[in-house]
Amino acid sequence: MTNSIKILVISCAALLAAAAVNANAEEDVFAQKIEPLTTVECARCHEQAFTDLRDNGGAHKMDCRECHEKFHITGAHVTWQQRVPACSNCHEEPHGSDADLNKCLNCHSNVHAPIASLDIDKLEPLCARCHEEPAKQMQQQSAHSDLSCNDCHHDKHGYLPKCTECHEEPHSRFESSQGCMQCHPVHNVSIMLYSDDIPNTPCAGCHADEAKKLSSGHLAHAELNCVFCHADEHGNIPTCQQCHDTPHNKEMLGDFSGCDACHGNAHDLRAGDK
Repeated sequence: MTNSIKILVISCAALLAAAAVNANAEEDVFAQKIEPLTTVECARCHEQAFTDLRDNGGAHKMDCRECHEKFHITGAHVTWQQRVPACSNCHEEPHGSDADLNKCLNCHSNVHAPIASLDIDKLEPLCARCHEEPAKQMQQQSAHSDLSCNDCHHDKHGYLPKCTECHEEPHSRFESSQGCMQCHPVHNVSIMLYSDDIPNTPCAGCHADEAKKLSSGHLAHAELNCVFCHADEHGNIPTCQQCHDTPHNKEMLGDFSGCDACHGNAHDLRAGDK
């Protein structure tokens, strides 16, 4: 056997011996350093909690160990509070100090999906505690006052229905629920309120003839929104004098029955050609 072959055989033997030593070290589990569990490692046993956090965790979508500082501790002497972190560790009293509003799991039934798991049937008796003004408005007698909160805000907490879920298109082409609520306070539809910047289109849904005459005019009234004259309250019909005072003397006015004798209908204004 040549020297070069001997050297090769010795080198191979040394490598095999080193590999055997390394293999024995890896097989000795107690020789390894213990690393903290990662969230993915937790998920291997707690897959449902992981997927709930991933898909619906919201603000709770964080590493497991941020809440579960202690885990896998058992025994009769270990309380539930020691095993599971309390909501108040982070949230204190977000809904007030009343006892029934601090039983978090009564409403947030799944802490890993805190908003998606809200039970709206359990929430309904508590709606007025957080939504005082809507609840107060609902006490006014109207078509909506006989409804429960969940009749409109169904499916999940925070759901805002479109008005057309019930009302289709009562006046004109539906553009948005916000447009409806410019006139109809949704929690008290017994009243109609509107501001002076509402366009004429919603009015034209019921008052098409008047809107057509107004839009086709060429005098001053054609430049106005309906709500400029019919202000503050639906059905309000102003007198000409509210804007124009008395532009003509009494002797002249005595010869005519009113302003429209010369100037026509307010929606179809014409010059005083008589």
